[in-house]
Amino acid sequence: MKTAMKQITYIIGAFCMALSLTGCTDFLNEEPVSEIPADQMWKTARDAKAGVNEIYGLLRTTLRENYFYWGEFRSDNVSAGAPVMADQARVINNLMSTDERCARWTSLYQTINQANLAIKYVPRISMPEVASRNDYLGQAYALRALCYFYAIRVWGDVPLFTEPTENYSEAIYKERTDRNRIIEQLILPDLKQAEALIDRTKNLERKRISICGVWAIMADVYMWMQEYNLADQTIDKMATISSGGKRFVDFEPSIQTWKTMFTEELNNKPSDDTPESDEYATKELIFLIHFNMDEVGTNGYSYMYQWFSGSGNRAAVLSDKFMSLFDEADMKNDLRKDYTVKNYQNGNELRKYMAGDISNSLNKTCTVAYPVYRYSDMLLLQAEARARLGKWEEALDLVKKVRDRAGLNTPTSIAFGSEDELIDYILRERQVELAGEGRRWFDLLRTGRWKQVMQPINGMSQEGNELFPIHYSHLLENPKLIQNPYYGNK
Repeated sequence: MKTAMKQITYIIGAFCMALSLTGCTDFLNEEPVSEIPADQMWKTARDAKAGVNEIYGLLRTTLRENYFYWGEFRSDNVSAGAPVMADQARVINNLMSTDERCARWTSLYQTINQANLAIKYVPRISMPEVASRNDYLGQAYALRALCYFYAIRVWGDVPLFTEPTENYSEAIYKERTDRNRIIEQLILPDLKQAEALIDRTKNLERKRISICGVWAIMADVYMWMQEYNLADQTIDKMATISSGGKRFVDFEPSIQTWKTMFTEELNNKPSDDTPESDEYATKELIFLIHFNMDEVGTNGYSYMYQWFSGSGNRAAVLSDKFMSLFDEADMKNDLRKDYTVKNYQNGNELRKYMAGDISNSLNKTCTVAYPVYRYSDMLLLQAEARARLGKWEEALDLVKKVRDRAGLNTPTSIAFGSEDELIDYILRERQVELAGEGRRWFDLLRTGRWKQVMQPINGMSQEGNELFPIHYSHLLENPKLIQNPYYGNK
């Protein structure tokens, strides 16, 4: 494009130092919004599509590493891998300081800003089908909610932006907003907006937010808020959505299907050119972070192989604590074990996403998607909700589905002496079933078990240690920010 043309520059102040958003994922082979002149963008259906696609591309950039840093590495699932992977080891060993790259929120706020742009401009676009415009807008609301949900779980209170930053001003420097206020005033309202707007018949993709994706985030938020009845009701709604005469999301009872879901279904899927067509055979998957090297080159490969295979560059291995779960009396002969882990090159490698041994040449061509939400996750969340509601047998009926698939027996409610015992049982099932899916640390946070679980492992005991530090550069950029107290001036 001519240099005289004015380019849109998205400035996320207070933490981004006048960032310019460049490039797009080409998620639907559309022209990147950030390369469209300001006087021409957000005018057509094509612009709306490209603008929403950019949110997904930025989310992929955000979670490419942080999926593991934020949701997995602080938990008892993993131990440090190769010595050269020092960044990951500091997080795993609870030795973080304020210069950790996973403590930066720059790309997360870029994603939020792109969502804010879509929320502002998409309603102004005249499109042939109102349902399509509403669907794009619904996805933007849901993705903004998801980003803020990550933010409050990682840092606690964070700056709140509900309008896009399009030009520099002092307004970009904001104080942190209370996390509970963000849930009540943005996350839940955004999800309810998305629920009303998303197209329930033509949006049948798992690489984008569908109506079931909205409900998955919503149920997760309700569980965080201890609104167990609302979480239970929200998960039930997923059974109402169908595709081709079958439920869009459903439980897969076969352990073989469980295996191929991770080793084949997540790998090397094409771009989302036809959202009305579902190219996944399994119904378990709800929302994924999609990787495709044909779209964005080396930025399109994931770290699922590189960080979990090979003794030289393994970021993490499965911990002795995690492995000990398979030695418990009611967990022996768990069919998931051999599909989840392999003792290889002096470490228990996470093999859930690998069909065999992975060579160094394959490490950097990996296009395995990251499952953000899948249906077994929802069933076990629902089991926890029902246990909290006193419906113990109903809770165990849901757990039994997952354990039957794993070849294990499930006790009746009489085996449990207290609600806490039953919750711990369900959480253990979640830990094994969802290993490597970025969920365990958030489960420990949500249920208040992070101290009792992690103190014997890495010394976590002080209140505030559960939060990540705010990167020092954000504090330098924005004098209104205050560091999370645990980290002081480190």
